[in-house]
Amino acid sequence: MNRTERRAAQKQAAAGPATASELTQRAIAAANHGDLAGAAPLLKKALAADPAFAPACDRLALVYLAQGKRDKAAAQYAELARIAPQTLNQFDVVIETLRRLEPDFAAALEAAQRGAASGAVSAAIGADPCFRAVLENTVVRDLAFERWLTAVRTGFLDLALGADATASGDVVAFAAALARQCWINEYVFAITAAEHTPIDKLKRGVEEALASGETIAPLRVAVLAMYEPLGALDGAARLTERKWPSAVDAVVTQQVREPAEEAALRAAMPRLTPIGEGVSAKVRAQYEENPYPRWVRLSAPPPPMVLDELIRHQFPTTPFRPLGRRDGLDILVAGCGTGRIALEITQSFAGAKTLAVDLSLASLSAAKRKTPAALKDKIEFAQADIMSIGSIGRDFDYINAGGVLHHMGDPLGGWRELIKLMRPNGLMQVGLYSAHARKEINEARALVAERGYPSTAEGIRAARQELFARPTPFNFMTLRDFFTTSEVRDLIFHVHEVQFTIPEIADFIAANDLNFIGFEFANQALHQHHRGEFQRRGWPLTDLERWDAYERDNPDIFANMYVFWVQKR
Repeated sequence: MNRTERRAAQKQAAAGPATASELTQRAIAAANHGDLAGAAPLLKKALAADPAFAPACDRLALVYLAQGKRDKAAAQYAELARIAPQTLNQFDVVIETLRRLEPDFAAALEAAQRGAASGAVSAAIGADPCFRAVLENTVVRDLAFERWLTAVRTGFLDLALGADATASGDVVAFAAALARQCWINEYVFAITAAEHTPIDKLKRGVEEALASGETIAPLRVAVLAMYEPLGALDGAARLTERKWPSAVDAVVTQQVREPAEEAALRAAMPRLTPIGEGVSAKVRAQYEENPYPRWVRLSAPPPPMVLDELIRHQFPTTPFRPLGRRDGLDILVAGCGTGRIALEITQSFAGAKTLAVDLSLASLSAAKRKTPAALKDKIEFAQADIMSIGSIGRDFDYINAGGVLHHMGDPLGGWRELIKLMRPNGLMQVGLYSAHARKEINEARALVAERGYPSTAEGIRAARQELFARPTPFNFMTLRDFFTTSEVRDLIFHVHEVQFTIPEIADFIAANDLNFIGFEFANQALHQHHRGEFQRRGWPLTDLERWDAYERDNPDIFANMYVFWVQKR
C-alpha cells in the first residue's frame, strides 16, 4: 500500500464504516473498470449494512449475471422483487431479465409470440426463483407471456388429473406461483370450453376429499387455485387445517386466510356517511365485486418529503402560497380503492395523518389488511360517499382526488364537497378523464355493448380476447391497465364515467376560488418535455387555454388522466 492509499484508508477509518450507498458507488466504479470480482464483495458488504438497499441488490444481480452465475443472479432478482416491488413496473425490463436468466423461458416466449405456445410444464423454468417471484408479486403485463402461461395452466390441469399427481419440488412451486398470479390478475386468462369438465372434476375431487378427510395431492390444490379462488370451495376453511408444502400453503393464505381476515375487517369498518342511491350505489356494487386496483407489495418508504418542496420542485415557475409545514400534514384521500396510493402518500410525508375513504367495503378491508405496521397509527380507513363528505366536520391540508370524481353522478358537485374540507391555502391533487384522450376507449365500449358482453368474469374474458384478436388492436390495450379483470372492467365496462375537457375544468376552477398550479405527468421525462414545449413557445404553464390548444394538437398527452394541482385561495 503506497502513501496515498494509506492516507485514504486512514481517512475512511476516521469517518467510520462506509454506508450502503458509499459501498455501492465503489462497487459500481470497480465494475465499470471491469473488476467484477472486486465489485461483488463490496455489494455484499452494502447489503450487510442495509439488507433493504435496493440499488445494491440490483447491482449485485447484474454482476452475477455478467459473471455467468445465473442461479445467484436469479436469487438476487427475487430478493429485489421482495424489497423493491416498484422495480417490477417496467415489465419489458422484467421480461428481458427473465430471458437472460433462463434460456428455456426465452424459447417458450418466442414460441408464444409466433402463436405456438406450448403447454409443457418446465421444471427448469419453475425452479428459477426470479421467475416465481415475478408471478407472485406483480401482474404479468405482456400478451405473449400471458398466452404461454395460459397454455402451461392447461398442461398443469392434465397433470393434476393424471394417474400420478404426486409431483413435488419445483413443479409444485411453479404451480403455486402460477396460482398466485391467477389470483392477482383475478382469473383474467382465457378458459377454453374443453377445460370446463376437467376443472369441475378436479373441484369435486378436492371438495370430497376435504369432506372425508382424505389426503389431497398438493399439486391438485395449486392447479384448482389457477382457475378459481380456493375460498369458493365447500369446506374451504379445512384447507387451513392441513399441512402443505410452503409454496402451496402460501396459496391457501392468499386465497383463504387473507380473505377471511378482510371479512372481519369489513364488519368493523367505520361508516362516515350514508351511501347515496343511483350512481353511487352502482359504483359501489362494481367495486365490491372487483376491488380496484390489485396490488401485492408496498414500495419501501422514500426519504420524507415536504409538500411545499414537492410543489416547488414540480412547478418551479408557478407561484403558490406555501403551507409552511414541514411535518404533521392532515391528508384526505378521497376514493382510495384498495389503498396503495393512500399508503404511499402517507409514508412519503413526515408526520402525515391520513383519512382514506371509499364507497367499497371490499376495497377498504383489503387496504386495511395490507397496511404495514409502521403506518397503522398514521392512516384511518372509512366508508364514505363524497357527495356527503362535506358534513364530516374535518378539514385538511392536502386532498388527493385522483380517478374518483369522474365516476360520480355529479362530479362537479362532488368536487365542491371536497373543497369544503380544504383549509385556507390547502392543496388538492385531482385526476379526471380526458374526452379527447378516451375516444378509442369509447369505441371499445361501443363494441362491447354491441356484442352484448356482460360485466361478469366470463364476459370480460371473452370481450378481452375478441379485442386482442382484432387485426388492428386498440392502442390503449398496450397500456398497463388491461391485464386484470378489475382493470378491464374499470376501463371498458364501468357502470358510470364522465369525461372532461380543459375548458370545463378551467371554468370550474375560476368559479370555485381555486388557483391552478399545473399538470403533472407519468414520469419526469414527459413532464420536462411538455414544460419545454411551453417554454419554447413562450406560453405560461398555468394558461389553460394554451393547454387546451396543445391537447387538441396532441390528443394522447393525457391518455391516462388529467392530473393536476389546485390551491384554495
